[in-house]
Parts: sequence; C-alpha cells; structure tokens
Amino acid sequence: MIMLRDTHRFELTVEPYYDTWVARLQEWVPGRLRPTPHLLRSFDTRQDAIDALLRKWRMLFPDDEPLTWREPAVQSNQPPSRRRRRPASEDA
Repeated sequence: MIMLRDTHRFELTVEPYYDTWVARLQEWVPGRLRPTPHLLRSFDTRQDAIDALLRKWRMLFPDDEPLTWREPAVQSNQPPSRRRRRPASEDA
C-alpha cells in the first residue's frame, strides 16, 4: 500500500518469505537516494505483520485517524482474449 503525506511517500508492504511474513514500512523523501526504513521485521502470520504495520503507523502519526489495511487488487497480466476469426469460405 502506498500512502502520500506532503512530499513524502510511504510504502507499506507485507510479503511472504519462506515460512514467515515480512512487514516493511519505508519512507521516500524527495532529494534522498535511499528510503528511510521505519519497520523491517518478520512474523509467523500475515495478520501479525499487518498489525505491526498499523501499530508503527500510529506511532509515527498519533494525531491522525487509525489506518485501515486494504487488500491489494489483483490484476491479470494477460492481454484480453480476442475472438477467433472464422475461416474464409472456399466458395468465395
């Protein structure tokens, strides 16, 4: 999930890594070459990783309303299927 605050971009990711889940929260600031890591930790369950991201967000921005986790939308990488053309009749 990507969150924008002023000129800063925050990337919140939860991804599987072998038998664990890795939670990552990075802040990208214009003019810096590398992001500022706020959280990089592995967890046993996906829900634990999401909860850790939400807690860290609350610690960074206590005055804001709590963040709600949104599941990513899955998009197909395959091009749309095309209709097959009918073979031209041999009589024409």
